[in-house]
Amino acid sequence: MTEIKTKMNQDLLHGLAREETNKAVLLYSGGVDSTAAGMMLCDAGYEVHPLLIDYGQSSVTVERFLGTTVTKGIGFEPTRVIKTDLMKDLTKSKLLGESALDDEDAWVPGRNTLFMVIAGIYAQQINADGISIGYMLDDNFVFGDNDFFHHKGIETVLSKSFSRPMEVFMPTRSKNKIDLLRFLRSRGVLESTVSCWNASLESEQIVTCDACANCIERSRSTAELDKK
Repeated sequence: MTEIKTKMNQDLLHGLAREETNKAVLLYSGGVDSTAAGMMLCDAGYEVHPLLIDYGQSSVTVERFLGTTVTKGIGFEPTRVIKTDLMKDLTKSKLLGESALDDEDAWVPGRNTLFMVIAGIYAQQINADGISIGYMLDDNFVFGDNDFFHHKGIETVLSKSFSRPMEVFMPTRSKNKIDLLRFLRSRGVLESTVSCWNASLESEQIVTCDACANCIERSRSTAELDKK
């Protein structure tokens, strides 16, 4: 029987034989989780390429500021910024230019799914081994597209799409918020992160609302850390 070779199975054979590059694309937001994930990947020997997606989020000015002032100093490659209005065109969320206070306000349907696919496309273009997202133990059961099984599912989708292994790195998956705060504080980076959904920038100083769920969680977790 004659073997029929197609571009797909040729790509798959090539992809399976691909040598690892120790590159990873990090979905970066300037937050505690993504910053810690990227630094842990650096510690593990990866070349970290931060990808910041400007989708009209209320805190985007602060995120862009951190992406240009912080990432290089902590060992990341230059931040790549991609702007898209897709979320604003398709969904309604107070996270998109308004004031978000709780999880319901901040819910953007399918955001993580879409962004991980975008990160995968970028990873394919720079020949990275995979992508990473700031996912931690406390994230489970909050949003459907931010738990372990969702992210492993995306790993399968990306690997199938590009006909080669495309890993979703989750270096913070066994950590909680206090663990990550402790890690960043020990590295002198904690104050170079933002948690506030409604953060703004005034004279290159980050201003937080201190009222949204993220601000409250950070304040509470920091207080608990200080007690230990």
